[in-house]
This record gives sequence, C-alpha cells and structure tokens, in this order.
Amino acid sequence: MAAKATKVKLVCPPHNLTEEFEIKHAERLLRMPNNGGWQLPENSDFKFTNDNGIEYRRNKKTDNGAEKA
Repeated sequence: MAAKATKVKLVCPPHNLTEEFEIKHAERLLRMPNNGGWQLPENSDFKFTNDNGIEYRRNKKTDNGAEKA
C-alpha cells in the first residue's frame, strides 16, 4: 500500500483557478520565476520561503494558552 501524499492547495487569481498539488510539485511551481500566477491562498496551513520551501504553519501560543495575533 502506498504512503499518503500531502496535498497543498494553490490558487491562481489571474485565471480564477484553484488546484491541489502534491507538496513537491507545488514547491517546484512556487520556485519558478514565471509560474503563471500560482500562489498559496491567504488562509493556507502552509507557508513558502525560497530558502526552506513549503513548511507547515504552526500556531504559536503565549504562556496563558491564547494564540498570538
């Protein structure tokens, strides 16, 4: 049985498209200089940096348990 692949949702506002890609493919798309407008949505659980690629966005909590703004 194959391992479960992590999917990342990307949006392309200029063409009004939304698509899910495997994490490695999405990372390659986001690294391309002329990628057609693909980007991570605002409410994504992931963040992208050119140095580290796609990372899972963690919730940071303060000492009293409330989430930071």
